[in-house]
Amino acid sequence: MKGSAAEHFETLYRRVWGALNRPDAPDLSQHERQLLHHVPADGAVSLTWLTEHLALPKSTASMVVKSLGRRGFVERARDPADERRLAIVLTERGKARVGEDTVLDPEALKVALAKLSPPVRAGLLDGMEQLAAAAEAVAGKKEGGAWHTTAG
Repeated sequence: MKGSAAEHFETLYRRVWGALNRPDAPDLSQHERQLLHHVPADGAVSLTWLTEHLALPKSTASMVVKSLGRRGFVERARDPADERRLAIVLTERGKARVGEDTVLDPEALKVALAKLSPPVRAGLLDGMEQLAAAAEAVAGKKEGGAWHTTAG
């Protein structure tokens, strides 16, 4: 094997993603889907944070938030900590949509995992669980992946 463990993982990750990725949903643009996934299920984020984090112009992010709001996926409210800022929160409909939205095709993933022997599959899932926890610790995320910020 050539390269570091990180390089090898990246290569394997790209192969899995390339083989099993699910196309974007027809009723959500790429920006809408991306924005929904960056609003924590149990918190709020500011429009400014979203624009910086997603590298979108503020006008684009604002239009995306308004579109998602009209369709009931997010709500905009003044941030109680700073009335000048908008806090973006997921509605119950938005939380459900994010929960059902997957990057990988669930059926294809199920078939691929079934092709592994039970001990290999269990080892893979255990290793992925440990890697996810380590990655969240490095990134400063809460276990489970939700950011808790209203950073401006």
